[in-house]
Amino acid sequence: MRLRVGAVLCLFLAIWGAGCRKTIDPVLDNAAPETWIVAAPQDTITTRDEQNVPVRPGINRLPVRFHMYWAGSDRDGQVAGYYFAVVETLPTPPEGGISVPSLPGPKARDYQFTTKTDSMFIFRASEDVSERQHAFYIYAVDNKGRPDPTPARFVFSSYDRFPPLAIVDELKAVGTVYQLLPGGGVQAVQRTYTVTDSFELKESHPVPRDTVPGNAVLTMRWRGEPTIPSTVVTGFRYKLDESSFNVADSSVRTATYNTGVGLDKINPGQKIFTLRAVGQSGWRGETTRWFQMNFAPDTWFSGHDPNDALAGWSTYTDGNGKRYWFIDREATGWTTFQGVPGTQMSGDSVRVLPASRTERKTFFEIYNNRLWLHQEGDTVNMNAWVIFPTGGFDRDSPYRVKVNTSLLPSDLVGLPVTTPGPANGSPTGFRIQIKVKGGTKSSNRVDQPTETTTYPVMDPASVFHNPITMGYWGVTSSGKAYAVVRAEDGDGTVDRRVDQRPGDASGIVDRVDGGTGSAEDISLRSKILTFYVDRAPVLNRATGSGFIPAANAAIANRTVTGWNMPATDVDQYDPNNASANKVGGTPPYGAILRRKIAILGKLAGSGGTKDTCYVVPNVFLAPNNIGFTIPSYIATGNITLRVRLCDCIECDDLDWPIACGRDANIAEPRPNTGRCVETDIPLRLTAAEPAALVGPDAATQRPGSPSDPGRRQ
Repeated sequence: MRLRVGAVLCLFLAIWGAGCRKTIDPVLDNAAPETWIVAAPQDTITTRDEQNVPVRPGINRLPVRFHMYWAGSDRDGQVAGYYFAVVETLPTPPEGGISVPSLPGPKARDYQFTTKTDSMFIFRASEDVSERQHAFYIYAVDNKGRPDPTPARFVFSSYDRFPPLAIVDELKAVGTVYQLLPGGGVQAVQRTYTVTDSFELKESHPVPRDTVPGNAVLTMRWRGEPTIPSTVVTGFRYKLDESSFNVADSSVRTATYNTGVGLDKINPGQKIFTLRAVGQSGWRGETTRWFQMNFAPDTWFSGHDPNDALAGWSTYTDGNGKRYWFIDREATGWTTFQGVPGTQMSGDSVRVLPASRTERKTFFEIYNNRLWLHQEGDTVNMNAWVIFPTGGFDRDSPYRVKVNTSLLPSDLVGLPVTTPGPANGSPTGFRIQIKVKGGTKSSNRVDQPTETTTYPVMDPASVFHNPITMGYWGVTSSGKAYAVVRAEDGDGTVDRRVDQRPGDASGIVDRVDGGTGSAEDISLRSKILTFYVDRAPVLNRATGSGFIPAANAAIANRTVTGWNMPATDVDQYDPNNASANKVGGTPPYGAILRRKIAILGKLAGSGGTKDTCYVVPNVFLAPNNIGFTIPSYIATGNITLRVRLCDCIECDDLDWPIACGRDANIAEPRPNTGRCVETDIPLRLTAAEPAALVGPDAATQRPGSPSDPGRRQ
């Protein structure tokens, strides 16, 4: 067989091996006919690439639509006709297999009779693969009924580069949603939403752009269009939540979902509607529509107004002029506490739905016998409870609050918050998570605690029983805290907008507060409440405290003795003493107070032009009898005593000035376990400098010399 390319593509039988040229059957009365696959012209339509440029088919690779020619001869008679058969591999590997089996041979039932010497064939592809292996067999039969015993054969792969187009004309969702009214309350309205977003999972498009209500009825309309002449769309395949495609003929052009009839219920979440238009070869074109089913709820902080006179707040102003509000229960304790009127720390927690709660970024703290009201940027006690009143809105889900009404106390039955019911514009619960960045360095990592389970859950029979309406969190890590509360609606969808941004809560805050936040970052900044954990330890320098040295005191001797540095810490915490720690107040052990000291001054002999520093290698736990020696390279004159006070065992990550030397800046391993603060006290060193450091060459003697190892300017 020979292949001729031009107007005609000739296929010589000799190319395809045994059976193409045959030995004459030595039957004297009737010789067997011979058969050839003569020619197969190139199909200029189906053998074009994606840019519509003609592509020649290879010997072993042909388009699915292909014109085959054959011929036969009989030396002692004439050819009466031909039997041909087409066999093909399976469209996909069999279940449990890893590869498609080899081509089977033709069976007797596969053959068809024809008197023609050519025909246009559409070789089959499949919905799963656009290319499939085939074999074409043909043999002649003479006028006496004798067949060619060695059929001509052509083995090849067929491909379909031009499947029909699958076109979704409309994906419409009609559902009921709630909207917040300017004066408070909610109103139900029916709305229609159109989905146009195709599935495209990539970094710039990680979630669908379209969202529809969870209760919406979905209607899809579609069509198919052939991409080459003389072909048709034979059917459609479509699915939404189904595990396999629905099969439809070419007359079916619509589908409806989520009607609520029978089992027709679409669960909330990300959805992909997939439509396939199937062509004559079995290969298909495909398109998708990607959308979110169910609007995620909105969340906001709903703390109390500190200016509410009915609440009974007392005020306290710290040494930096910052104002705090509190209610003192030192005398009476908490057994008779009636709550705070007009807040969630009252009967309003079960009477006022989340959608009706006022947005305000304040929160509560409980430490010992005081209830504090805080704002963003405040500092709370280490080992305190922080409590976050929250509100929220949900536009489309039923109010499936997690309440077992049969086991509910009688005084809670029938109240708005505890009554499961239809949609009312409110989420059904909340989750809280507080991350803390410990220490002072920007490189310090933010801890990653797990968020709480959903609250409230009012069901004594459930292991998740948690009859609270506010978020409670015990803060036992020192640093900057990032609080996020996430509403959950009746369909189980959680407000995850903050989590979907780079760096989540801390990333949003750092970018927005630093002036580099995007529009989306800025819109989400209100969903994060930042504050600080761990009140700073304080040096007690008040008159009468016995603090030594006093500011501007003269130091006449380089050997210091008898200094006294009393200090206090109102919220001590030792993470290594877990058995004694109980969130909510002061642990039963004493304060952990460590003092580190540095002397900052000028390098002796430099004429007061070069800074230097001495870090005392000792750490002083006791406040009294502090002593050390000021080295000779510290020049006489004005010096600064820098006292670093830490309320922890190993939380210090502060840096000493560069003049102290790099070796002095070794950060301790657990900056989130406490806090260090520095106090500068001006002093005057009057002790004389050693004679060796006085004179024109004195400046060459500096820290780091053999006399002062390890020190440098």
